[in-house]
Amino acid sequence: MFPATGTSEDIAMLIADDAGAELIVAVGTHATLVEFLDKGRAGMASTFLTRLRVGGKLVDAKGVSRLYRSRISSFSMLLLALVGLLALWAALAATPGGQALLQLIGARWDDLVSWIVGLVT
Repeated sequence: MFPATGTSEDIAMLIADDAGAELIVAVGTHATLVEFLDKGRAGMASTFLTRLRVGGKLVDAKGVSRLYRSRISSFSMLLLALVGLLALWAALAATPGGQALLQLIGARWDDLVSWIVGLVT
């Protein structure tokens, strides 16, 4: 095992590795080689050994956003909007104030439809 003098980051990475993590995301760790090899920093030996052990599982937070960019389709967004409107309608229909508002919206909709029909005919 590794020395117990490691930083909390090292210990967390080792625990995640022992638990069988497939991917370990590092946030706020030493990003560049110069920061990693800077001689004034304590605990770099344990950090080096930890990084050797976790190897390819360790990914920086910026790398995760590049690896896992999810694209949401237009159909999914439209379906989400329709479900949201349906939930809003159900919430309004369940209360007396909401029912009055829906009747007012229905009356304005009828006025708009009759105005458009009057323009066409």
